[in-house]
Order: sequence, then C-alpha cells, then structure tokens
Amino acid sequence: MVQYNGWIGIPEPYANGLFAQAGFDSVTFDCQHGAFDERALAVSLQALKAPKRLVRVLWNEPALIGKALDLGADGVIVPLVNSAAEARRLAEACRYPPKGNRSFGPGPAALKAPGEPYASLADHIEAWAMIETREALEAVEAIAGTPGVDGLYVGPNDLALSLGLGPGSNREEPEILAALARIDRAAKAAGKLSGVFCTTPAYARRMAALGFDMVTTAADAVVFADAARRILQEARG
Repeated sequence: MVQYNGWIGIPEPYANGLFAQAGFDSVTFDCQHGAFDERALAVSLQALKAPKRLVRVLWNEPALIGKALDLGADGVIVPLVNSAAEARRLAEACRYPPKGNRSFGPGPAALKAPGEPYASLADHIEAWAMIETREALEAVEAIAGTPGVDGLYVGPNDLALSLGLGPGSNREEPEILAALARIDRAAKAAGKLSGVFCTTPAYARRMAALGFDMVTTAADAVVFADAARRILQEARG
C-alpha cells in the first residue's frame, strides 16, 4: 500500500497540525532545507503525535541523527548517502548496540508510549538513505542491501543536478526516469522501501504506479504560497 507523505518546512506547531490533518500517512520535518532548528523541531514533534513523523536531518552525522530520534522522530531521511559505507554509518546511528552505535538517552522520545521500554520501540525506527547523486545511483544496489537501511528516498533536484540536467522535481527526461526505475528496483530486490519527492498530484500518482512505496505529495510552504496566490487572483478577478 502506497504511503502518502507531506513535507513540512515551516516551524509552527499550529500550522503543522492543520497541514497533517489533511490525512497524510506520514509527514517529514525538513531540517536540511526547512526552517527548523533543534528547539523548533522538539516543539513540533511533541505537538504533532500523528501521523508517522520522519525527520530529514542536516547531514549523515550520528549526533544529528541521534538527536532527531531522541526528540521523538519515528525515523530519519538522511541526505547524500553515496556508498554502502555511508549507508552503514546511517544505519548504525539509528540502532542501539549490538546492532549499531546509537547512544541511549531517548528523552522526549520515551513519552511516545509511557510504560513501554523505549528500546523496544526503537526497533521500529525507519532509516531512509537519500539517493541524489550519480555516485549514489551507481552504488544503489549496495546501499539498498545494507543491513539496517529501511528505504531509499529520491532527492530529485540534487540527482538531476548531479546528472547534469539542472534542478527540478517531477522530471520527464529519460535519464531521470531510468534512474527512478533503477532505484525502485534496487529497493524491491533488497526487500526495502522506496520513496520519492513529488510536487504535483499527477506525478505522485505516476510514481505510485511505478512502484514507489512512499510518495511525497505536498510541501507546506508550496501549499501555503499557492493557495494565497490563487485566492488573491480570484478576488481580483
């Protein structure tokens, strides 16, 4: 079953709640290109208890990954994972020993299920590796096969830049479509999930039909700006 994901870059719990109520299966708080700092992320994660809450961290750095998880994220999306070694670094940062090297001290994350040991909840953390460079594409099968990595998530802008095509989402170039198909195949062959960032409903439907398990269908800043523009244009006639 396809998971429809909403993208959140505006650090405002009230707005986050309104956005999530649209019915998304999961939301992603963007700490890489969104406006979230650590404090804003903590507030928004605690305010928004559902749906599933992922965090795109700033970098493939164990301290950043561990902090997002300790603040209550249900999983992380990690940018610019270019090799199996970098995928292993991501996976180990999400798992407690002996499976990984995450430091134990969940803090706010332990409030998700009071009375249940957090270590058991942590087994369900999702670790997503972003495939967004030519190097990552060439190593995608090895990245997908890395133990502890749960999914591959396509960053279309950086992938297109890396392939010499310029930034942009919802791409139609044969090279991009072939890359998307290869990434999804690699994930499926390894028994992992695949995800992709889209900005239109039509392209999200297309990616779901292609086989992607998670499709990002809307970003809060884009929805806000587009709705305000459309309403103003209609009012002016």
